[in-house]
Amino acid sequence: MSDTEKAKVLVLTGDGINCEQETAQAFRMAGFGAEIRHLNDVIAERMRLEDLCRRYSVLALPGGFSFGDDLTSGKVLGLKLSHQLNWDLNVYASRGGLVLGICNGFQALIRMGLFGKEVSITSNVHGKFLDTWVKVTPRGSQCVWLKGLGSLDLPIRHGEGRIVIAPTRKSEVLGKMQRFGMDCLQYEGDPNGSDERLAGLCDLTGRIFGLMPHPEAYVRWTSHPEWTQQPGRASAPGQGLAVFENAYKEAINAK
Repeated sequence: MSDTEKAKVLVLTGDGINCEQETAQAFRMAGFGAEIRHLNDVIAERMRLEDLCRRYSVLALPGGFSFGDDLTSGKVLGLKLSHQLNWDLNVYASRGGLVLGICNGFQALIRMGLFGKEVSITSNVHGKFLDTWVKVTPRGSQCVWLKGLGSLDLPIRHGEGRIVIAPTRKSEVLGKMQRFGMDCLQYEGDPNGSDERLAGLCDLTGRIFGLMPHPEAYVRWTSHPEWTQQPGRASAPGQGLAVFENAYKEAINAK
């Protein structure tokens, strides 16, 4: 059996999701077999959690504007996953699965409560849509997706990316996150006003990971806005690829 048969990714697409092709390609470059499926088809098939566990090593929720973000970003997607599919992603992770939510996918994971009920996400503090590049730094060693990585240059493009913690329990929740390594990715600057400059979070297992920056958009050096200053590196990988390579190593080792 080949490694791609052992390690397969389900990349969900649907109304308003627009980064599924780039996300699938990033996983394929890392060694995975990637399958893109529309959420409605998965629901129509009545895919059970047991089927997800048996068939896929990774569930990926790409970026975009699922269902137009009409009821706040990621909410409808999260409801469909939780209630129409009845997928408990904590159980999926406990059985060896990996979950990645990027931008809108991260928003959906937050709406599902996977990082705690006290964690939410809202409009950028300045009220503007951001489309720029940022530098982010992994924290701790809990998140398997970020294992061994240093600072990364990654693009961001979002209007609702500010991670906020319930004010009444902020100190307690942040303390828990720090103790268990859930606050796993931090902006070096402050692009959107997120509490503690948080750019991404992982769950207690380190296997469910969500982030606002787009690692799938920087898997080739030529995607960086400054690549022409070093044209000799044109064939080099981008820093975002390492996130997917870490997941591949973890998925293969879990088999």
